[in-house]
Amino acid sequence: MADELLVLHEKPQGKYMIAGWRRQWSNGGRISSGLPRYLVEKLGARHIGRLGDRVSAMCYPFQVAGTHDTFRPAAAFQDGLPSSPMTRENDFYDAGNGLIIFMGEEPWARIDIYGEGFFQAVKELGIEQTVAVEGVNGPAPPEMERRINCVYSRPEMKENLERHSVIMSSRGTEGRRGPTIGMAMVSMAHFDYPDVQMFRLGAMAPMYPFVVSNNEQLGIFRDHRSFYDIMRRLKSIFKLDIDLSELRALGETESRELQANLDRIAENNAEAKRIIEQVRADYNVTPYVEPVDLDPALDRTLEDILLGMSDSSEEQQ
Repeated sequence: MADELLVLHEKPQGKYMIAGWRRQWSNGGRISSGLPRYLVEKLGARHIGRLGDRVSAMCYPFQVAGTHDTFRPAAAFQDGLPSSPMTRENDFYDAGNGLIIFMGEEPWARIDIYGEGFFQAVKELGIEQTVAVEGVNGPAPPEMERRINCVYSRPEMKENLERHSVIMSSRGTEGRRGPTIGMAMVSMAHFDYPDVQMFRLGAMAPMYPFVVSNNEQLGIFRDHRSFYDIMRRLKSIFKLDIDLSELRALGETESRELQANLDRIAENNAEAKRIIEQVRADYNVTPYVEPVDLDPALDRTLEDILLGMSDSSEEQQ
């Protein structure tokens, strides 16, 4: 039944949805879990519903041996008495102006059931386009724009997405490679829910093979520059009215801190210096410039002017 898959206590008129997932491997820079949470807090989004009990029961194990409570559902008690039921985080929020935000938890099983509930929400909320945001860790110069990879569910989406300086992924064409949860949802949309327009944007958060304190690699673990470079595109694609100056400032601060650490390592280690310089030499990115949509009437006027200039040139010859 639908109510076992989806529980919506409000149904605002949606237009666009930004979706991310925690507890998943494509969460480099905390992009998938952190960006939706940032938007919920920044925009004061209201909780409007969640995926239902059947999803919670069928799509997750209670525990995985050796992981303590990492994969168990959330629970809470007050003075010995249960204060909230066991829950999974698969929640929908209304950010206003047609923007819906989804904060999910990657399923471990029965992605068909998970997808059925997810796309039921897309339908009931009237969503026209959905984007999954994700990230990977890798060697990227911290001061440079993040490269943004893309997959999409319907052929007619490609032309518009390409205007936003994204790299179309060909993952899995040269050998078996499993999809991320975002890619899996796009694939399900394409094959099982053909009326849905969904795409996935993935950024690379800087991470270098140098071990520092606590045996952690040197990098940016919550990469606000990736948040910013993804949101610049979504602001244009979805026509969002949102101030991105805070994300840009946070990203610049984090990038400067990482670069300072890289410079200190390079001063004392020739091999590290070579690696850092090679990363910068190999890194290619096309700077993002927001596309400008001309009014059709103005576009025709420009065409008439150019045509008139061409005719005048031919007469002079």
